[in-house]
Amino acid sequence: MVLHSALTGADLHEPKGIATATSGQEYVADGAASGAWTTVYNRNLGTMNTYWPDVTTADPLYIVFPFACTINTITTVLGDGALATADEVITVTRNGVDSLGTITITQAGSAEGDIDVLSPVANNTLTANQYLRFSNSGASTGTRSCAVTVEYTRTSA
Repeated sequence: MVLHSALTGADLHEPKGIATATSGQEYVADGAASGAWTTVYNRNLGTMNTYWPDVTTADPLYIVFPFACTINTITTVLGDGALATADEVITVTRNGVDSLGTITITQAGSAEGDIDVLSPVANNTLTANQYLRFSNSGASTGTRSCAVTVEYTRTSA
């Protein structure tokens, strides 16, 4: 008799249930001595967030990425009501230098919950310990908050 733990090479077998698993699924333990084949979504996809208590006052924000990644989208959501006087323009840079683009929160017709998205195509690859800087124009008035969410794909540990 050969112990299961001593099997090697051609004597090894696939995990139970592999015949019914679909492509991309992984076996996930349930904590009760069993488990199931489950679709695992992109583990490298993540988000980081920052927030302006008052986006109408020029005051830069920063997010540091402790790992290498590619920035997919940057989304803002306006809080507390409409902007007054002028559009609010947010310039996004890598390490304060290389531009990823701008997001314009339009004053005309603005309201709480307005969402604007930037999908950068240049300078959106970061190495470990680089940062994004969000510089707002401060041109509008009305004391409005603004949340920023950065979606990224991690490219290294």
